[in-house]
Amino acid sequence: MTALVSILIPAYNAERWIGETMRSALDQTWSHKEIIVVDDGSRDNTLVVAKRYESKHVKVLSQDNEGASATRNRALEHAQGDYIQWLDADDLLAQDKISEQLKESECCQSSRVLLTSALGRFFFRPHRAKIIPNPLWRDLLPVEWLLIKFNENVWMNPAAFLVSRRLSDLAGSWNVHLSLDDDGEYFSRVVAARSLSDIRKHGNFGARIWLRINDLDSATMN
Repeated sequence: MTALVSILIPAYNAERWIGETMRSALDQTWSHKEIIVVDDGSRDNTLVVAKRYESKHVKVLSQDNEGASATRNRALEHAQGDYIQWLDADDLLAQDKISEQLKESECCQSSRVLLTSALGRFFFRPHRAKIIPNPLWRDLLPVEWLLIKFNENVWMNPAAFLVSRRLSDLAGSWNVHLSLDDDGEYFSRVVAARSLSDIRKHGNFGARIWLRINDLDSATMN
């Protein structure tokens, strides 16, 4: 059976970007997917724009402003997928991002699958994104990943990951008491919950995401 992928998009005051971000999710070559957008009490037209894309496979929810972690937790509560794809409301997925990663999952027998991808940064034109690897862009055991992250203070955007549902369940929810590095703390728990067996974590470099820079964090701000 083809795995269902839940693409989860927390959004706050992202009117300018949310449409393009949702189209990048809809355009994924992996067809068995659901998209869940949670608007965190935006003061602009984020919710109005997101609602234009609502369909059988696209769910748009709204709530009072509660912060980034609470918004992500709300999206996760509604997710039905075998894999979780996080996507901030101002970032973009390459069309084959999920498909390329799931090719790697076929060789893994464990239910604790964690895959990452290359990422590029851009201002306005995704095709001009600069892809600059960091030391986490390798197949690593959990303890190796954690040591590199903290000793070298390096980071990976949440959208780079594709997380199996089993691993997501083991990691637990996002910490609503954090406002700084909430994604770093969350994915440290995800990595720690992985099996110590040799599971490919990085996957094919053909899988890519584009991160928009020089704008406000549109995931959610308190």
